[in-house]
Amino acid sequence: MMITPVLVRHILSAAFVAASLSAAGAAEPIQLITPSEAGMPTSAMGNGSTRNLTRGPGIDTLPTPDKGVDGKPFRLAVRFMPSNGVPVDPASVRVYYRRQPPVDITERIKSFITPAGIDAPSVVVPPGTHVIEIEAMDKEGRIGRRQLTLTVAPQH
Repeated sequence: MMITPVLVRHILSAAFVAASLSAAGAAEPIQLITPSEAGMPTSAMGNGSTRNLTRGPGIDTLPTPDKGVDGKPFRLAVRFMPSNGVPVDPASVRVYYRRQPPVDITERIKSFITPAGIDAPSVVVPPGTHVIEIEAMDKEGRIGRRQLTLTVAPQH
């Protein structure tokens, strides 16, 4: 008779965890860039790379689309590539929207930043061309930077 209550408790716990995970997966997309930020003046664009005296971590874009459609969420994913085996410090990662002045959008995706990279499953960006700059520092203080250009078409 004791087995039944224990078994029921485990089944209910598993069902709760599964429901929590599916609810988290169905979360609203993150507004990565607001329409008012997109209306700000553009900043002078660099060449997308920064030379450091010491080699910092690399930043590689994963299947992040370079083109999107207004209102349709997409996955923003980058991978950090440690240099000399020194891992990236996730607390050091900064993400900027290149406008005048630059807009720090790190807090919007902070929960998706890990030592391995950034994986935000659902972000939304208004129409236009948007340059995002990602900066990461490894545990030895060396910095790596990468620019990512997103072009979003208006809805038809």
